Amino acid sequence: MLLEHLQGTGMVTAPDGTEVRAKYDVRITRDEPDTGAGTSPAVGFKHLGGRVWSENDSYFVLSHARKTMTLQMEDGRKFKFFHRDIDGSIGLTEWIG
Repeated sequence: MLLEHLQGTGMVTAPDGTEVRAKYDVRITRDEPDTGAGTSPAVGFKHLGGRVWSENDSYFVLSHARKTMTLQMEDGRKFKFFHRDIDGSIGLTEWIG
């Protein structure tokens, strides 16, 4: 189940402290809980996925591959992520808030 779809331009902080403006297209989803007969309601797990890339640096994803970085989105929320592939797909490391 889709909880939020977030798109915009944010600030990425690399491990060395360098800051880069980057575009993001992120979806926050939740698994549908399996509530079998006779069981108490379960809570589904949340997932974050999508893409983070730079329009100004065509090597941004490649040069930061598998490095943990922080994205601060337009609404002020932050999370730590890494690039899964050269297309800019991300994996969540830690939700900061």
